[in-house]
Amino acid sequence: MVIKWNDKYSCFDETIDAQHKKLIDMINEINELAELDDGYDRYDDIVRIFEGLKDYAVYHFSYEEKMFEENGYDSFNTKIQKLEHNGFVKKLESIDLYEIDEDQIGAVRDLLDFLSKWLDHHILDVDMRFGEFLREKHERP
Repeated sequence: MVIKWNDKYSCFDETIDAQHKKLIDMINEINELAELDDGYDRYDDIVRIFEGLKDYAVYHFSYEEKMFEENGYDSFNTKIQKLEHNGFVKKLESIDLYEIDEDQIGAVRDLLDFLSKWLDHHILDVDMRFGEFLREKHERP
């Protein structure tokens, strides 16, 4: 499964879109590792991607949450966004690097499954609500 960026992912903010493209790149890189299943030790690659995901969560979620505040996004949807962001971070924090080393392919596939579901639900649903809010806000006279 290779994910290619298309306009259905756009949130009408260049920075958010660029950050989502980075996540798609990381998902595709994880997918490449999952497909390798060649018996080689890929622990260092997995940890590098995992650390990249944690860094991504910090800067991306901080940026989005700052945008909510700056643009007057409603409190209900802001709360949903923040809860989901916290869930993403907690999921990453719950991953045991020792367990990754014990079952690299299984860990990579589990991470890929989580990220694919995140992309489908969070970006295509929850983030889209904010994208539509931004689009409508910018279209108003």
